Amino acid sequence: MKKIELSRRNLLKWASTSALLTMFPSTLRRFVSVTGLAEASEKEIKYTISKKIPQVCARACECDCAYYVVIGKDSETGIEKALTLEGWQDDPVSRGKYCIKGLAFVDSMYDPDRLLVALKRTNPKKGINEDPGWIVVSTEEALKEIVQKMKKFNKDEIVFCSPGDPYTNRLCRSIGVRRSDQRTECFGTHYYINSLMLTNPPNKYYSSTYTVTHSVWGFDYSNTKYMIWFGFDSFSKCGKAGILNHIAEGKRKGTKIVIFNPIKTPIADGYADEWYPIKPGTDLAVALAMIKFIIDHKLYNEKFLKEYTDAIALVDEKTRKHVGSSDRNWFAWCKTHQRIEPLSKCDDPALEGGPYKFEFEGKQISAKPVLQILKENLKDCTSEWASKISEVPLEVINRIAEEFAKASPYSCIPNLKRDAAGPNYANSWRLMHAINILHCLGGSFDHEGGVLLISDVKVPWLEDIAPPVKPYPPLPKESPDFRHEFPITENIYQKKDFSAPGHYGILGYGLYKTKKIKCVFFRNPYRGLFALVQPQMVEKALENIELVIDWNMYVDDLSYYWCDYILPAPHQFEEAKLDIRQYYPKYPCYVAGSPVQKAPGDCIGWGKLAVKIGLALAPEYWTIDGSGNPEKVIPTNTGDYALKKQGIANTVQEFINSKGGIWINKRFYKNWSTIKEIGYGRPQGRIRMYIDEFVDVAHEPLPIWSPRWTEPEGEYRFSLVVTRAPWTMHSDPNFINNPILKSLSAKNYIDCVWINPQVAKEMGISEGDWIVLETNPKYMTELPRPVKAQVHISNRVARKDCVLVFHGLGHRSPKLRIAKNFGYRDGDLIPQKDPNIVKKHDPTGMGWVEDVYVKIKKGGK
Repeated sequence: MKKIELSRRNLLKWASTSALLTMFPSTLRRFVSVTGLAEASEKEIKYTISKKIPQVCARACECDCAYYVVIGKDSETGIEKALTLEGWQDDPVSRGKYCIKGLAFVDSMYDPDRLLVALKRTNPKKGINEDPGWIVVSTEEALKEIVQKMKKFNKDEIVFCSPGDPYTNRLCRSIGVRRSDQRTECFGTHYYINSLMLTNPPNKYYSSTYTVTHSVWGFDYSNTKYMIWFGFDSFSKCGKAGILNHIAEGKRKGTKIVIFNPIKTPIADGYADEWYPIKPGTDLAVALAMIKFIIDHKLYNEKFLKEYTDAIALVDEKTRKHVGSSDRNWFAWCKTHQRIEPLSKCDDPALEGGPYKFEFEGKQISAKPVLQILKENLKDCTSEWASKISEVPLEVINRIAEEFAKASPYSCIPNLKRDAAGPNYANSWRLMHAINILHCLGGSFDHEGGVLLISDVKVPWLEDIAPPVKPYPPLPKESPDFRHEFPITENIYQKKDFSAPGHYGILGYGLYKTKKIKCVFFRNPYRGLFALVQPQMVEKALENIELVIDWNMYVDDLSYYWCDYILPAPHQFEEAKLDIRQYYPKYPCYVAGSPVQKAPGDCIGWGKLAVKIGLALAPEYWTIDGSGNPEKVIPTNTGDYALKKQGIANTVQEFINSKGGIWINKRFYKNWSTIKEIGYGRPQGRIRMYIDEFVDVAHEPLPIWSPRWTEPEGEYRFSLVVTRAPWTMHSDPNFINNPILKSLSAKNYIDCVWINPQVAKEMGISEGDWIVLETNPKYMTELPRPVKAQVHISNRVARKDCVLVFHGLGHRSPKLRIAKNFGYRDGDLIPQKDPNIVKKHDPTGMGWVEDVYVKIKKGGK
């Protein structure tokens, strides 16, 4: 490789500036900028670039961009060190781009605050005012002690706080314990609605990778003609390289983008053709009015509805369920033969009309097609009605509905994480349902220019490569996050997909109220307190829990104040990876990454950790013959298995050596073909718009209007809107413990509460004043903790009834020298979820992160 003499400072200054400004929207330059990440280095050191190592960014966001980590050798000492990143042009997601978060990962490998040894608490008292009395122990010793203590607990006294990755799944299932995870508050809403309508897990392409909406699709931003964003353009989207380069290409080709968002973001400045400051939580009304307009004017794709959805399926008026013995056996009304016929064999199905009367299985049935029921349900959801609710002009709603329909199937409504169709509001599940119906009406599902579905690639689960020798033990009947009280999500979790997001938003309530759990095992580094709503309830509960463990790269607040053991985790660049291209799944593709360096100190990877605990607590499930013999441990390299099954390579390392770490099949996208393989009624799968399971839990099977869970009352009149800075991920110290990114946050007012200029004038508040945000005590009756912060007055908060806060700040741990005492915790303002209340509003239990109204009070420093 060619040797190039560069100083680390100049190299990183160039790389970070180009990543932040050149590779992303020009509108980001309206932010106040700081010098590059390299300014964190204290002296000039001459490096010779010695190699470039392929890596996959598997934690900064779901894009999982592929790039190279550039390694330099110190000319004086000969020591090698990662210096910066270089784009990987062949990656169909990143296309040679990367973001500032990727650069922050380079620095964080050498963060002096990294945890490199296992720690054990010696002070039995836990809490914010307690010195834990940490002592250093070997990771092996800590693990032995943890396992011995876990053996004393019953299965219903243990909970793992971890996403459903292959290792966590196997571990929890083998020892028979419950799992809950932070993805509830990210994309749990998306996941469950998608599972109920389209993906029908398990299916042949569902992957063990950390996926977009934990589902099987991406959006064809590059080739779509029309996009509608319901809050999709959060501030964090300004930093997603794997999205923005595709959106930019689409704009060059003429994509029209319409945005509904009470906040005007920089990405809206650069990409929006139209932007409307919609009233928070009313997106659903606009979506329902659009559906009504499209149906009333017959602007829908009739072929797609008849061949690929249940729009023609008959629903029994009495039972309110699909007519048929199962989802494989639905029936339509044949207009030619005047009788019911199976969907796949009916050549003249009725989309509308009815009720149609007939005898079925010895009973007299009166039924209507799904599309007819949808039409009747929305008879009052006019554009005029939606306009009054949302404050979007009615003529705008009509025009956009017509434009969207006429652009279909080259149209889409992206929804990925913390958007209005995600966990923001109690009615978000209905919005997600409505968005999917809009995709059905236009035929945008599984079509280029619309919603792309993964096909022909998969990274397997451990069960695929090493089936258990006997059935797993049953899980405890009750879950600390109350998932057992939500039959729809419990059924998917227990019977279809054990990786399904847990009810993390109710976990704190369960720990605090039931007091049943005696052991909590957190898989961090960003799934601790900051990923929970009302963390004060979690903190109070953890004070009295016997055994709390964290696997982490840092000693953050959760670890420092409430854990009994902390196990050191390796950096993401210190592990090998194999990933599919979820964000742009147009082509079957694998990319791989090699470890940049060996994990220093006494770090242990999550897979290795799971194997050790599994062998100790459930050895029969972790050995190929059930013997428990450690020499016969099950294979755990899922990447090797995936590549070998495709005939690409025998191992991930061979794949990197022989093919450079990327394999891609640039074939034509087979429109409307994958639905048949993954949808309901396989092998002739369809999208299910009408969801029978909702009927069983006293909710409507088709989306109807429902207001927010809470309403403004008196001084509690400001709707809480939560976003993230483009350079942070939850509260991962990899970013906010970086001095440059902290400076960038401070200079751009990320640690402030943002309010509308007119509100500031009316309340006599000036830029930089200290205020207190307080949640209505009616909805937070226990452990209230108002937020104190300085104010930033910004026109980006377009509405007078909103207040904007940022997620991922508020560390207090003394072991985070840069991040500590910077900013507030937005979770302090979000009430814990009483499951009895949640069930009335949301059958999936996922929503309401922003169903909060707060009061602004001057002062409070």
